[in-house]
Parts: sequence; structure tokens; C-alpha cells
Amino acid sequence: MWSEPAHETMRRLGRLGLREFDVVLAPGHLWADELDTGARRDLLQALSREGMKIESLNLPALDFNLGSCLAEVRDHAVRNYAEALRLSADLGGRGVVVVPGRVSGLLPPKMEDTMSWLGDSIEALLHFADKTGQDLLLETHPLTAIPTAEAVAAFIETIGHPRLLVAYDVANAKFIGEDQVAALRRLKPILGQVHVSDAKRSSWKHDPAGLGTVNFGEVRATLGEIAFDGLAVVEVISSNAVADTEATVHALNG
Repeated sequence: MWSEPAHETMRRLGRLGLREFDVVLAPGHLWADELDTGARRDLLQALSREGMKIESLNLPALDFNLGSCLAEVRDHAVRNYAEALRLSADLGGRGVVVVPGRVSGLLPPKMEDTMSWLGDSIEALLHFADKTGQDLLLETHPLTAIPTAEAVAAFIETIGHPRLLVAYDVANAKFIGEDQVAALRRLKPILGQVHVSDAKRSSWKHDPAGLGTVNFGEVRATLGEIAFDGLAVVEVISSNAVADTEATVHALNG
């Protein structure tokens, strides 16, 4: 994402047989302010000709905190996620992956305050989601106030909006010691996307398959059991990304 435009990356990954993508947003890779209406139309048409599709867009969470104690920080995050929703709609996507805020592990605000701020931000984003016909895919993430499947599910069920779904990350789940089979079963009615990479309980990573302890067979079997028909996104962070993505695809496919 730091070295080439997203379209070129998608072409390289497309040679592995991949056709649908969750694209991380970054300047120079794919960024709303760098694409006017014509550029968005041209990219959508090019992807269609090449048999590829953007499933979702994904903002780097470090810069955008929907659960911040500062109203101006939350407003900044909402504005940027709203722009991502518009961009996803223009590029034929189904939604945006959303990290539901970030909290300090040392001195966090009261949980009820954080949840209130986060709830207000999500409600504001759902207004844009409705306008653009997009989904919000809340990612399970260890640095948020709702890192577990149960916590995310409870939050979503409290809001009760059909466009508010879960992007379940198996590596993040491994890092926090979550039972992934039980988690996927719990999320069945609201599971919109699954992010796949390897990790260990002792270290937070998104490694290629085989370097961690994620049981891909159990994950695959459980997705079949719950009749999940959404997208499983290979989300490997690696200096040899194409080869390591290919290895992970093979592991997921058994």
C-alpha cells in the first residue's frame, strides 16, 4: 500500500485467482481526495473489464478514533469514514470496514463514556451508510473497547440497524485468546466479512498461514456450518505479500 496504486496491487493479486478485495485506504494507493468523479468512474470500469471488484474499503485505524473522548477527534473520524463510504459506493463496493474506536490500555476513560461516544459516532455514520447504500463492517480489534465477538455483537444488537455488521478477524481473535468457533457461531446473523491471517496468543501479528496457531480447518468448517456466504479476506502483513497471500489462500481452501 505504500509503494503502488491499489489497482496495480489488485492486478498482481488477481494473478492468484483473487477477484474481490478489501482495499486499505492510503494516499498514493487509494484515497478519496485524489480521485475525482471521472477517475472513480474510470477505475470502476477498468476493474469491471478485468473481472475484479472492490468489496470494501478499510481506513487505517490509528488516525481515526470513533470512540475518542475529544469531540473534534470523533468528528474528524466520522468525516473521513463518510468520505470512505462515498468512495466505496462510487467504486461499486458494499461497505467500509470500521475499527470501533481505540482505547488506552493504561488509563482509559470510563467504559460507559467510551461506549456513548462510540455509539454516537456509529449512529452518525449509519446516516451516511443509508444515504450511500453501504454497510458498516465493525472489525473485531484488540485495541478497542469491544474487542471480542460477544462485545461487538452486543453493541450491534443494541443499535439494531441492518447495515451494521461484523468483520471478524481471526488473527485478532487468536491474540486475545478467543474461541473462534464459538465466536463465529455467535456472530452468524450479523457476520458480514471474515479477515484471515495467522497469529499466536503471545504476539499480535497478521502472518501468513503456518507461522502462528490459528486453526484454519476449524475456521473453514465453522463458516460452512453457519452457511456464511460473505467474503473471507486474506489480510497478510508481509514483506513478501503476494507469495504469502497465496500460501494462506491454499491453507484456507484446505
